[in-house]
Amino acid sequence: GEYGQEATEKFAASKAYKTWLCTYNCKLPEDIFILRVWKTYTQGFRAFPATMREGIGHGNNSGYGALNLAACLGASPIYLLGFDMKYENGKTHWHEGHPVPHRPDTVQKFMQYFQLAAIKTKEMGMEVINLNPDSALPYFPKRPYEEILH
Repeated sequence: GEYGQEATEKFAASKAYKTWLCTYNCKLPEDIFILRVWKTYTQGFRAFPATMREGIGHGNNSGYGALNLAACLGASPIYLLGFDMKYENGKTHWHEGHPVPHRPDTVQKFMQYFQLAAIKTKEMGMEVINLNPDSALPYFPKRPYEEILH
């Protein structure tokens, strides 16, 4: 799919280590590390593996893929920031360029996948903390981000 111009420019200009969870065949610049999705796109919805041997789960959400990557790398605690999980003003994403139309049930589907992620991270002995006080995501304890900055 094609993402909006603003999102594309921000990603291209980023000085961070760039990774992309490739859920479909896509052409990307050479400076981007490609992460494989768990087995198949369909299986990746409900996957949350402990290693990246067969790829990582995507939960149809970039945050889910990032959470699975952090868990595979052994991070703990893992801090979630920007996980609003709300359908507001006809939008589910922060940018305009998402190739899939924004729908109210999109966030409900995300919630199902994150419930699995909460179970899996707990089984893996990892602490996951949601730093967004207004997040609708109920599966991880919330703390103010100011607490972790001190």
